[in-house]
Amino acid sequence: MKQFLITLLLVLLLSFSFVKQQTKAEDIREWNRFELTGIVKTLKEKTYKANFTSKSIKEDELSILNTVIVSFDSIGRYTKSITLNPDNNKTSSTITKYAKAKNYESFHYSKDNVLRNKSVIKYVSDSLILEESFAPNGELLFSIRVEKQNDRFSKVTLVNGDKIDSHFYYYTDDKFINNIVTLNKNKDTISHIKYKYVAFDKNGNWTKRLSKNYFNKNDIGKLEVREISY
Repeated sequence: MKQFLITLLLVLLLSFSFVKQQTKAEDIREWNRFELTGIVKTLKEKTYKANFTSKSIKEDELSILNTVIVSFDSIGRYTKSITLNPDNNKTSSTITKYAKAKNYESFHYSKDNVLRNKSVIKYVSDSLILEESFAPNGELLFSIRVEKQNDRFSKVTLVNGDKIDSHFYYYTDDKFINNIVTLNKNKDTISHIKYKYVAFDKNGNWTKRLSKNYFNKNDIGKLEVREISY
């Protein structure tokens, strides 16, 4: 009986720890907008040229644009990523280092591992995040303010005084279906991307989606295919 109680206690403690990790992971995941649920080890995402309106898409007949491989730590935080070209050669990489709480810095490198820029991300509250990007010499390149209100993310980017306002519209589980970008200076829309989710895994994470930028005449559409390791 004593051994049974000890075993039960250990199971309860482990369950509590796992739930706690899931909560942390989802909190971080939401702001990083990888649209992932639960503890994920790696994410491999391939992007292909595809016809957004096509009823039948055969992946083996599509032209690949790039591949992104993302790694996470034991509580679901984004730690590093590598981008590969169609020939599977590295074109860029990112390494992330965490400080207090959820604040972190991301270092972005070229294919030759030369530092391009550094991003500093600060969490002001559960609904506000601030990001600044710096050149290797310390010059401020741009700043970003992201706010979440109800079911909508709003991102404001400042580049040399010009203001770009992005709006992300979401449905359940924070999977966005519409992204409108406007340049507030002239109130002009410069990008309008629509998404269609076509496949999910057993954990509810999407594994395939179609997207198209209706303000880019050359964009016939893209297919994103994800392999997720838990």
